[in-house]
Amino acid sequence: MKERTQTRAVNPWLVLILVSIPVFIGALDLTIVSAFLPEIIVRLELPPQMVINDAAWVVTGYLLAYTISLTFMGRVSDLVGRRAAFVACLIIFMIGSFVVAEVDPQGRQGIAGWLYNLIFRLQGVRPEGGNIALMTIIIGRIIQALGAGAIVPVSLALVGDLFPAHRRAQPLGMIGAVDTLGWVLGHLYGGVMVKFFADHAAGFEAFFRQIGLSWDAPDWRALFWLNLPISLIALVAVLCALRSTPQERAHGRFDWLGTLLISGTLISLVVGLGAKLEISSATANFSELGGLPPYALPVLALGGLMLAGFIFIELRKSDPLFDLRVFSRRNLAAGAATNLFVGFCLMIGLVSVPIMVNIRAEDVSELADAALKVGILLSALTIPMALAAVPGGWLSERVGYGRATLIGLVLAGLGFFLVWKTWTPDVSDGLMAFEMALVGVGLGLTFSPISASVINAADPDKLGAASALVILMRLLGMTLGIALLTAFASQRLSDLVVFEYGASAPDPYAAVDVYFRLTVRVLSEMGLAGAVLCLIAMIPARLMHGSEREGTRAASQDTYRAPAAGKRA
Repeated sequence: MKERTQTRAVNPWLVLILVSIPVFIGALDLTIVSAFLPEIIVRLELPPQMVINDAAWVVTGYLLAYTISLTFMGRVSDLVGRRAAFVACLIIFMIGSFVVAEVDPQGRQGIAGWLYNLIFRLQGVRPEGGNIALMTIIIGRIIQALGAGAIVPVSLALVGDLFPAHRRAQPLGMIGAVDTLGWVLGHLYGGVMVKFFADHAAGFEAFFRQIGLSWDAPDWRALFWLNLPISLIALVAVLCALRSTPQERAHGRFDWLGTLLISGTLISLVVGLGAKLEISSATANFSELGGLPPYALPVLALGGLMLAGFIFIELRKSDPLFDLRVFSRRNLAAGAATNLFVGFCLMIGLVSVPIMVNIRAEDVSELADAALKVGILLSALTIPMALAAVPGGWLSERVGYGRATLIGLVLAGLGFFLVWKTWTPDVSDGLMAFEMALVGVGLGLTFSPISASVINAADPDKLGAASALVILMRLLGMTLGIALLTAFASQRLSDLVVFEYGASAPDPYAAVDVYFRLTVRVLSEMGLAGAVLCLIAMIPARLMHGSEREGTRAASQDTYRAPAAGKRA
């Protein structure tokens, strides 16, 4: 039995707003550096040909740590309490932000200087200062991500604690929408802010001199300094809002072996697919999205072995990281499967827009305007998606999880169908924005009912683990999506060229118009793929039953019940 103390009521909507701030900032930092990574290389005076693979870890390292941390921190929050877990995650994120913000480009001062001296003592050779600075940035980014990724499931579980089951759909959907919106807008925010700092460098330096400071004009590091006061304000505000909320903890032990196996599986998947989730406004063709690396097969095979080991271990542990037996609960299994397809569909929209805009640019001089246009058109997708989370919760209350999700998938599928039928070389930007908004509204409507379906089907002492599953499945769908879309689009483009021209296929640089026309055709076919995936996603979505009005009754009707050892005291 759980013991509760009489405490002052907490406004759950206020807490939702407060926890959304670090969720958004953490997601923003997932892709923020893609906008100014070349500037980092230049500032550190590193030869691009030698460091491009190492510099890529500034983004890839964050993605891996972000994904890994969200897998286990949800369960940690079940065991230690939401407030303690949230505070720990936010402090870790702030530490990582500080490490990146204070980095010395010469690698001789601060944390970089300490690392420089350590390597010098170990190797007996003075390392390059720029390489040490880059290593420090990567370390700081990984620390950031360990906190940022964990904040998402902890925040979802916290919402599950504060809101009764019949009112969870809207706030849960909002957390998911804020998380997705953050990393989608990261590159745009980073590019705009760094350009602002550069354009007003003289003004900043003059202002600093007037107040008696000898600071240089801010650069990309200022974005990470900004994380600190914002995160600190959110931390204090959340602590104040939750100061009278009792901290409930589940009994049990943390599953270290399961955590290692699932972490290894995810690392193998991301590295093996060569996938990256940052959507750059500079993306001009399919090859820039990545693709399968030469070592993909052995790495993915290793991941498959670890996944098999994870399943074997989890089914036999009394207190697993993820209790796989709960997948016998229809709502949880159907919601997780649907979210996988939602992530895949979302990536189709995010990939298509930058390529379409950039290939229509007449020359290099128009790429700057194209970057702005990409940001606007991506906003036409993501902002309606985030806003649609609220009516998605409203629909869940009235028509149920399954029907609400189906309505969203129908709208998204219609948007993708229009992409297939209307995307031609001269399609208008207004029509593209309308279609992206339709896709965004449709996918956004699914966030609330899917999150509520999964989390309400979980046991009360497993809300953290269930919350991690919600985000993880969408992230996996996006990761698989970017790799498979790249492979499909590149192969399809090659096939179309061979089909039309045979062995005498023209060189891409000598036949720009030909490749432009065929690339547009491939992009329109990706719209057809999105519509088909929405139809497929309707199969598991149709299996979701119950509604917000029914509270947790749907969960109680499922077959599996958790072992008694997992219950709270």
